[in-house]
Amino acid sequence: MTPDRPRSPAPGAGGPDRADRADRAVRPDRADRARRPRRVDRIAHAVRTARHDQVARSSVYLMAATVSTAALGFLFWVAAARLFSPSQVGTATSLTNAISLIAYFSLCGLNSTLVRFPAAPERRHAQINRAVLLVFGAGCLLGTGYLLGLPLYGTRLLAVRADPVQAGLIVLFCALSAVNLLTDAVFVGERLAQYNTLVDGVLQGLAKLGLPFLLTGLGSFGLVASIGGGYAVAVLASLWFLRRRIGLRPTVLGGGTRLREHLGFSAGSYLSSLLNLVPLLVLPLLVLQRLGTEAAAYYFVAFQIANLANAVPFAVCESMFAEISADESRLVPVLRRSARLIVLLQLPAAVVLAAGSGLLLRLFGGSYPARAQGLLVVLAVGTGAVALNTVGSFALKLVRRMAPLVWSNVVYAVVTVGLAAAWAGHGLIWFGYAWGLGNLASGLIAVLALARTPLPAPAATPPPAQAGLRTEHLPMRVLVVNAYVRENAGDAALLAVCLRQVRAAFPEAVITVAGMEDPEVHPAFDGAANIGSIRRYVADAGIGTARRIARKAMGLLALPLVLSLPSRAPGRLLRTLLPTEVWREVEAVEGADLVVSMGGGYFNARPGLDGYQNVFYVALPLLLAHRRGVPVVFAPQSFGPFPAPVQRRLAAYVLRRAALVLTREDVSTDILARCGVHGGPVRRAVDSGFAFAPPSRGDWRARLGVGPEVPLVGVTARQWLAAAEQERYERALAQTIDAVRATGAQVVLIPQVTTDYLGDDDRIVDRRIAGHCATPPLRVDERVDFRELKGLYGECAYVLGTRFHSVIFALTSGVPCIAIEYEHKTRGIMRDLGLESWVLPIAEVSAASLGALVERLRLGREEYLRVLAERLPGYVARAEELPELLRAATDRRPERVAA
Repeated sequence: MTPDRPRSPAPGAGGPDRADRADRAVRPDRADRARRPRRVDRIAHAVRTARHDQVARSSVYLMAATVSTAALGFLFWVAAARLFSPSQVGTATSLTNAISLIAYFSLCGLNSTLVRFPAAPERRHAQINRAVLLVFGAGCLLGTGYLLGLPLYGTRLLAVRADPVQAGLIVLFCALSAVNLLTDAVFVGERLAQYNTLVDGVLQGLAKLGLPFLLTGLGSFGLVASIGGGYAVAVLASLWFLRRRIGLRPTVLGGGTRLREHLGFSAGSYLSSLLNLVPLLVLPLLVLQRLGTEAAAYYFVAFQIANLANAVPFAVCESMFAEISADESRLVPVLRRSARLIVLLQLPAAVVLAAGSGLLLRLFGGSYPARAQGLLVVLAVGTGAVALNTVGSFALKLVRRMAPLVWSNVVYAVVTVGLAAAWAGHGLIWFGYAWGLGNLASGLIAVLALARTPLPAPAATPPPAQAGLRTEHLPMRVLVVNAYVRENAGDAALLAVCLRQVRAAFPEAVITVAGMEDPEVHPAFDGAANIGSIRRYVADAGIGTARRIARKAMGLLALPLVLSLPSRAPGRLLRTLLPTEVWREVEAVEGADLVVSMGGGYFNARPGLDGYQNVFYVALPLLLAHRRGVPVVFAPQSFGPFPAPVQRRLAAYVLRRAALVLTREDVSTDILARCGVHGGPVRRAVDSGFAFAPPSRGDWRARLGVGPEVPLVGVTARQWLAAAEQERYERALAQTIDAVRATGAQVVLIPQVTTDYLGDDDRIVDRRIAGHCATPPLRVDERVDFRELKGLYGECAYVLGTRFHSVIFALTSGVPCIAIEYEHKTRGIMRDLGLESWVLPIAEVSAASLGALVERLRLGREEYLRVLAERLPGYVARAEELPELLRAATDRRPERVAA
């Protein structure tokens, strides 16, 4: 998505945006709205609250990013303490601490500017790219300056500067770390803060967590390279996500970026940030120079653990800054709420940290518990001062009191560094006292400055009529799941009929499709938005085997856990860590008023792992719908077989909770009964393909070069059997084609399915069959629209059909068929029509058996047509019952409580 088009697709044109999802989360169901109109005012208030809380939800993501980053960093240093000596860890911590602080120095205040003053949509790309280039350049410059100045403050690190490769990498790591911080700000400004959690809290953390095991041979620089590798992964992932979500383009030309216009704001923010970071840079160097490398390791480990608690005020205040920047009138209530939240979270965290300091340090082994516990206790107590300083600094920044902000940070830097330098000789614990007192002094000055600053009064909330809120009934939302691809003509026809019948049942409904088509390639089907699906994501044929296996493993292991969580903040936060296509379907299911599982023959299983996977991924969105109280209807389809007891139990669990289950033949009804699903929601119906009647398109005889006097026979085939049996089947078809052509008829091989997915392309089979023929028959070798393909069957005298929807296409065109059965749906439906004697199992196909049926059909064509004329009209009429059944199923559904 790019700024040139809406970031959140409109209904009917793409996935629902987050505000829409919030609206729907508090929306009662349609029947409830109709029964209780007095709830309109409460609904409107909830909608308004949800919209205002859009930025508050971003705050949750920012907090999760900070906490998860700190937690994975904690694990990283635990691993480092086990793999490297204290001396190596001490050297590495000095370098990595410098790199991260240089990154903050390199931001030049642009991170705040991008959030507070975004450029117009048409100039947003240039604004972001210019900021990235400026920050990258500043990172390189400051990184180089840091290395050049090592003789003054880091003589123990000169060996790194002497190695050109290591020196160059450190400069690059400084720049990459700075760019990563800037892209974090871009995500906040674009209301995509969940990507901060994903990129920083997951991808970067996991990357650097795994690298030390590979780089132990590099000594202390192995740790530095591990963290630098994490920065590289984070930057690449951030740029990729920005390209995917906002369409970031590589442009820097033109005006209107607002960077120069708000230079004063950037400069003030930058100066205060520089002063704030001075103690973080100087204290580790003082420890290293005055107490040695081992003391530096103890200091760094204790400080990293304390940051698990300090993450709370920083995350809450970053969230507060984003929320108030979006609506300055809410400064006072949000400031108060944030302060209360920090107290509620920070105090228990500090107590737990102090009480459990010894236990935590034992994870690092060695002498860490004895040498670092006192410092950790002092730092834990000092987290209260850190919280006060953090809240005060952010509040001053929000009210644009830049002078007091700068002075408070001057006091913070001077007091902290001055006391640390004066008390360094007394031992490591005194650095903790200096840190706490410096934060306390700075926080008190910020609070005094705020007390003298007039704060804006909260804006009055307008009544619903003044706020312009919609109080009319919202349209029904219907999600169609388990759709296949349009290159499968039969399934495409089923989807087209399903969408038409849903619209007939609910004319104003907003319909979305979650299917096997890539939404980037096919964003819609017949006017319904396509959002992709979990099934498509885990089985994407366009990616490598290793990635596909990883995706399936993620689905089987992670999705049940994540989707079982409540839909409130924690659950929604964890679900946003899922891939975009996955959570799109999750959100669509939860926001729907009705879920329709499309007709077809997919709810089944074969022996082996693939069978379990198929049942699991077919059932997954339906399980989620049941859990959220969304009614589910199974459009007419086949069920089974289910060879394993676990498969049968899962199928039964899903089907028993459905509002309606429509089986398209008696065999499926019997299979469900054996699974324990009978009566209740189960009802016999008719395959929706019998309701597919598009207008005729094109002159197929002219395209094929067949005159009107020549009988045309259609043949469909598919890949189904093991190699030897498949060749026997194809050769039997070839011999039958030769025999048919000997009677003066022309034969055309028709590809009913032409998808690349799983290699299920009938044209491949058709070419092999044509190669077995004495003279190659006609072939349709291109992809043809499924509506247009329907017309070809109507030109035939009769059809030999393996693909069963090719049989349905022909029968509804008044054309006799011989059906080659590969699944029970074929015999079941042909039995309904009184045509079971024209079914031949695929394992029994031979030139003799098939030839005998062809000869019988040639001689008994009129009798076949008579039976078809008697049975077909009523069967087609039953295929049009779905709209009424949908209305009845949704009218009976229980009330759904909004999550």
